[in-house]
Amino acid sequence: MSQQKPYMSEDDVYKKRLFYDNGIRYVEVAGKIVSDYKPPTPVMKSHANQTLQSQSGLVQSGTAHYQVTLTLLFYSKKEYADWLQNIGSQHKYYDEKGSIYVGVVDGQPDIKVLESNTKYMVSLALLMNRKSEFETRSTESYIDTAGHWAEQYIDDMKERNLISVYDYNGAFVQYYRAEDMLTRAEAASMVMRSFKYLEKKLRGF
Repeated sequence: MSQQKPYMSEDDVYKKRLFYDNGIRYVEVAGKIVSDYKPPTPVMKSHANQTLQSQSGLVQSGTAHYQVTLTLLFYSKKEYADWLQNIGSQHKYYDEKGSIYVGVVDGQPDIKVLESNTKYMVSLALLMNRKSEFETRSTESYIDTAGHWAEQYIDDMKERNLISVYDYNGAFVQYYRAEDMLTRAEAASMVMRSFKYLEKKLRGF
């Protein structure tokens, strides 16, 4: 089994992908990963702890510490600028073996401008923890929220795990029921989820 897709194995080949956290959700970096695949390199725990804790509080988010070196090719200045303004945020990397790593950019990236300032080649190192669990973020959407005036707010809350996504049997809840009345139990659940989310953010996790 792999972390990215539990029904596939580590013998399968996966597409390398890099994401950054924009404060609401993970967004895939627009730049194309053009470097040849190299397995993440283990690093000293003390160095990893110091770097990750000082930047993103990710010390306890995985099982081991690695450095990942990537080369990205951005085909426009906008794509490059969108990522650059979030360079200090948390990143998530999917490697070719199905593993998932979470961490931050380590040091200064090497940036080369190509073809009259229209393309950007960026080489960077990421100091990352290997995630200890499968990717659980829901990729499904509620059936009854499309076109609703609060659709984006509902999706944002779902991404933050502030509203229920799965029922007691583990099945995805297809209907959000945006116009239904909120019960006292649902209100209590939402308040506690919000409290835990804020506490997590304030602690830097």
